[in-house]
Amino acid sequence: MVRRVRSSFELEVFDQSNSGLRRLEEFLDVYVRHLTPKHRTESNQLIHYLRAPLEGRRIIYFGLTFRDRPCGFCALMYYPASRIGIFDFIVIAPTARGHGAYFAFADLISEYLEQRRISADYFIAEVISDDGISDSLSNPVALVRLLRIQGFRRARITYHAPDPSMVDSLRSCRSSLMVASNHGRENISAGEFLRIVDLIYFNHYLLWFKPLLDAEAGAKYELALRDERGRLAQRANAHDPIVLNGMKDADVRLEHRSERHRASLIIFLTASAAIGLVAAVSPGALTGWIFVALAALVLLLAIFSRRFRRLILKIFDPAG
Repeated sequence: MVRRVRSSFELEVFDQSNSGLRRLEEFLDVYVRHLTPKHRTESNQLIHYLRAPLEGRRIIYFGLTFRDRPCGFCALMYYPASRIGIFDFIVIAPTARGHGAYFAFADLISEYLEQRRISADYFIAEVISDDGISDSLSNPVALVRLLRIQGFRRARITYHAPDPSMVDSLRSCRSSLMVASNHGRENISAGEFLRIVDLIYFNHYLLWFKPLLDAEAGAKYELALRDERGRLAQRANAHDPIVLNGMKDADVRLEHRSERHRASLIIFLTASAAIGLVAAVSPGALTGWIFVALAALVLLLAIFSRRFRRLILKIFDPAG
């Protein structure tokens, strides 16, 4: 286990050659408690593959402590033959975030990779868009922005993370694919993009999950992967080259119920203030009732019209 110190934050590294299981479990506890379960990899799988790694894959788990207490977890899967690294599960406990934990964690990981001479043509991160999280660090928009600060760029293409849940609901796997190129590229050819996708789909995901599924479920999962890869290839070839960092944060699609709740709340508060103002200055009751009816109509549109909610969120809530 290797440590790097920065102020009150400390990095602990667990890899295939040196892993203290008991200490790792403390960081996995942070991971389980503070990451939504919808697309979370089971912690026993993380331990299993650290002990018995798949061929051609180097697994490194990073743990962050604040004053010696575990407060963060991140996983890196590094593929030296392809010179691609994939970051998973950056999780930081809410109690540590006010101390600049995310940026300290990112800097400590970067220093470790430099010192160990772990370099890649591309570092990749996926941000699942539909988890409906309002957490200030874990929601999709916040993660995209934080990754951009660290040099990642968002690929302008419709992308679905190849999680096994895609068999039942492809929409639930809608994601932003974040790419950090060592050349700071602003676009990437369709062929190069699909090389990255093939590694993610058929090595990073399929080789990990298929052995853990029964034969029928594994076959369905692989078929779903290949079908979506075919559709993604069509989209990539139609938009060759793929623009990196080409979409605004507002284009990150939030989970439907979260979006509905936020838009309706914005309209409710705005309408309440408007009705109160009209009631205070109106010379008669008729004008007040007209405004109440209009406010009710707007609220109904917010509940039942997604297009209208998008418009409201863009006006009042640029982060959405």
